[in-house]
Amino acid sequence: MRTLNPACKFISLLAVTLLLAGLKDPWWNLSAFLVSLLLLLLSGIRMRTLLLYLLPVVLAAAGMFFTGYRFTAESAMPVRSDTFIFQGNSQLMNGILQLSRVLAYAGLGYLFALTTDRVFMVRSFQKQLHLPQVFAYGLLAAWGIFPHMALEYKRTKAAFRARGIRVYPVSPALLAPLLVKSVRWSEELSIAMESKGFSSNARRTDSSPVRVHARDILFTVFCCIMLPVTALLTH
Repeated sequence: MRTLNPACKFISLLAVTLLLAGLKDPWWNLSAFLVSLLLLLLSGIRMRTLLLYLLPVVLAAAGMFFTGYRFTAESAMPVRSDTFIFQGNSQLMNGILQLSRVLAYAGLGYLFALTTDRVFMVRSFQKQLHLPQVFAYGLLAAWGIFPHMALEYKRTKAAFRARGIRVYPVSPALLAPLLVKSVRWSEELSIAMESKGFSSNARRTDSSPVRVHARDILFTVFCCIMLPVTALLTH
């Protein structure tokens, strides 16, 4: 999954997400979740890291299960599930459906986020999806500023501690200097880009062009065409 073109991967997983949103069979949602976990493990994600990411997802899924179980409308459409043994209980099936949707969407989201390099993603979006250069370079610059923001936050917190002033993690006294510094950094970055002759309409060449390979096309075709056709045939 790490070698796939991010633009193709994004379109493919978005198509799968839209497909799952139109289905009312928990089996498809749970299958998408399990496949996402398998692909994450095959992509080199450590089990401990994956479990930490899944902890809030499991809590949200449990909350959605009890919400769907408790507040099931009597006039709701029946949930199709020939593969589950709880077919006759509409409340239980509605809870399982809501739970499975949370797991499926989270699994697909993690599959994209944890297997995609952010710089590679921006370059792919700019090349394949024609993302404007202003937004592309802006995103790359913002990600470059994040480490400086974290360091400035620690420095400001240490300065308050040295003066014996107790502040909370989200205290305005901590966030206000950080906001001022961020504005200054953005202005300096804008001036630096203008001084280097940056123009959003100028044509540029890439030292390592981002291309679409055969595996990217096959993955996109499978997710956008083959998978929906299979889902329709099984319903």
